[in-house]
Amino acid sequence: MLFTYNDITRDVVETPDVCIIGSGAGGAVMADVLSSAGLDVVVLEEGGYYTKDRYSTYKPAVAMKILYRDYGATVAFGKNPIILPLGKAVGGTTVINSGTCFRTPDNILRDWAERFGVQNASPREMEPFFEQVEKKINVTPVSPEVLGKNGLVFKRGADALGMSNGMLRHNMINCHGCGRCAFGCPHDAKQAVHLNFIPSALEHGARVYANARAEVITLESGRVTKIQGSILNEKTGNKLYNLSIAPKVLVLAAGAIYSPYILQKNAIPASPELGRNLTIHPAVRVTAMFDEIIQGYKGVPQGSYVDAYASEGIMLEGIFVPPEIGLPILAPIGQESKEAARRYDHLAAYGVMVSDKNSAGRVKVGIDKRPFITYHFDPYDFKKLIKGIALASEIFFAAGATTVNPGIFGIGEFTGPDDVAQLFTKKIPITSVEMMAFHPLGTARMGEARDHTVVNSYGKVHDIGNLFISDGSIFPTSLGVNPQVTIMSFALRNAQHIVDNKGTLFA
Repeated sequence: MLFTYNDITRDVVETPDVCIIGSGAGGAVMADVLSSAGLDVVVLEEGGYYTKDRYSTYKPAVAMKILYRDYGATVAFGKNPIILPLGKAVGGTTVINSGTCFRTPDNILRDWAERFGVQNASPREMEPFFEQVEKKINVTPVSPEVLGKNGLVFKRGADALGMSNGMLRHNMINCHGCGRCAFGCPHDAKQAVHLNFIPSALEHGARVYANARAEVITLESGRVTKIQGSILNEKTGNKLYNLSIAPKVLVLAAGAIYSPYILQKNAIPASPELGRNLTIHPAVRVTAMFDEIIQGYKGVPQGSYVDAYASEGIMLEGIFVPPEIGLPILAPIGQESKEAARRYDHLAAYGVMVSDKNSAGRVKVGIDKRPFITYHFDPYDFKKLIKGIALASEIFFAAGATTVNPGIFGIGEFTGPDDVAQLFTKKIPITSVEMMAFHPLGTARMGEARDHTVVNSYGKVHDIGNLFISDGSIFPTSLGVNPQVTIMSFALRNAQHIVDNKGTLFA
């Protein structure tokens, strides 16, 4: 059963085989596999339970308030603060991501084995898990019919320059191309985990508690014995009832920010590496004006890609947002705002995302007892970002753009391809670039090299007998691609490991 705060009238006390904290890509898959194997599973989700019948009626700005943590304004602090949006709902960030699906690159899997001792996760060994996940969430290429003109004009430019590009693969069925992926799909076309893995887990007897915040973890003799928390009023955030779970195994699947935070807050002796090594795929938006009408808010926002420089850690992927989100960013007030609204239909946008090979961040418990995120953007990775901005600008001009805005303070709009060269001749401080990031990873690295990792090759925390982590925090390095399929596939693999070893784990 799935319970929201409206369904609960007293304190909740459970003694399941497995408690899972978090219901996103890692938690939902764990819940499905473990419950289908006959284990008694309870899932705790701090966010609410939202369906298309609820969020399809909300405007994007309102959807952000209910589906995102911190209204979409979680920040990684450094020389240049970086916005890091996180989902908070049953289904986690899969409800509000763009739906892009990549397998873990082969070279990344090999690197994890060589440098961190990750076992039994070679490209060949991961293949069946990728296949199962892709089938379950219906991964398919975006069709030109729903791509939208924003993606089509960028593809036109990339083709003109001979740059490798294509349609991204998404978890979707009967996409309408409405452009609302990041605000909750109003048609249930995007196959977020609350539409597949969660319902399957419920069919197998799992119990999912929405509006349920885990707060205190008790550890005795090297094993988790109890999780205590609160049932929250969804509208006010106030505590309604107590929550007490005494599981045989705890799976922490709260994401690369909140999984280490929960352990740190409870002084769980996981590893000195816990909370360190954060990677986030720094990204920027490059926009362009065209004489022709684009209407970029129609179609799949992140439907196409250019991977010509993926080997250097640079990926270009489509982006766009509805006018009520985009216009305040372009020009919030005055005559400029009116002009931006008038020209919005002629605007195109594309994202530049880099693999943060040398950069790293950290998650700690802040003085306000909330997660405090810091991030150092290495100059080497920043150079990749600038190169990505140059590539996107050149592609837009090749597609026929009249002007291109690189999104860098102190550098005006480009009026032609020759202007792009100034990106390499002028000194550009990191603080001048407007950045976001979307894929926090790495704060609880996996592997058998215990000095450099937090969990073993199957997600079990070193030296704690019944504590697993199942989210993006366990990946030792940046992926260079969108991570949801990787998170789900490793969750599938690691859940099967728990099933195969339940006799030992539950002893």
